[in-house]
Amino acid sequence: MPIPSAASIIIVNTNDGKYIEQCLESLVNAGGYHEIIVVDHASTDGSPERIEARFPGVRLVRAGENLGFAGGNNLGARAATGDLIVLFNPDAFATPGWIEKLSAAFADDGVAVASPKVYRGLPGKSTTIDSAGCDLEFPLGEGPPRGYLEPDTGQFESRADVAYCSGAVFAIRREVYAELGGLDETFFCYAEESDLCWRARMRGLRCVYEPAALCYHIGSANFGARSPRKLHFQTRNRIRTCLQNYSLPNAMLFALYELVHGACVIAATLLLPDYRPLGIAYARAWVAAASSCGTILRTRAIRQRERTRSDREVLALHRRVGLRATFARYRRFAGANAPSLFNPAARLPE
Repeated sequence: MPIPSAASIIIVNTNDGKYIEQCLESLVNAGGYHEIIVVDHASTDGSPERIEARFPGVRLVRAGENLGFAGGNNLGARAATGDLIVLFNPDAFATPGWIEKLSAAFADDGVAVASPKVYRGLPGKSTTIDSAGCDLEFPLGEGPPRGYLEPDTGQFESRADVAYCSGAVFAIRREVYAELGGLDETFFCYAEESDLCWRARMRGLRCVYEPAALCYHIGSANFGARSPRKLHFQTRNRIRTCLQNYSLPNAMLFALYELVHGACVIAATLLLPDYRPLGIAYARAWVAAASSCGTILRTRAIRQRERTRSDREVLALHRRVGLRATFARYRRFAGANAPSLFNPAARLPE
């Protein structure tokens, strides 16, 4: 595959006026792109009008309704003309030269997706890592970012193959995005990027972390860290991803682990008032996943038929984390009153 030469940057705006103008300013100042497309989800905070006034070079696509992260980005990708699709969160910020450095990762024909080093916070005000690529855990499919909230001491200075690239900022070859059908719109939001990268690797393509490129990211700007709605989407979509992408033996193993794991943590939250709303959201996610069983089975059949790599090859990048370690992590989070029991990247109070 040729090296992409024109990057189309896509940003989905859903009343993100707090950060999106600063986001766009950083991208315009950094340069190196072919076009910037903002897909607006019928925002009522005045941000679409301000974007049109301040950034006449930005293409504004008005969706008319909230299509979710997946649907909005897919709409932007259909409107894009570049050979590299870059998904960029409205609370993320670019640095000079980042896109050229990220594009260099695609000199290898086997690389389909790439993500930069991402710091947590505002530009120039942090060297705390938000992500240096991301892990996936076997068998439960949790997806913690590598190095999350660690100080950057040079521990992630080498380009590396990763299980997936963070949805805060990542680039993908246009032809691969189209071949995979883009992000799964039934997810609405959360876990779409890990699912997309998993599907790419099932076809023998690579996802890489490129440390030479740097961006910044606020994180959880819309939902907040302790949001039951956020947990609902994360859990439902994690279950769907695993059931659709694992081979049959591993899908069955996942289902067994998830039943034991979920039953235990839902029961435990009944005894922890601070986390009870999260436990309820987790249970509702189970119901939502079960109600979409037909869709899961149909999607699974397509993906398993189209894969070219076995689970043995694909799961080589997935960390093995058993139930004992998972429950120990929950115990530690609960003891420290962390924002979430269910996110392996949840921040522990200092």
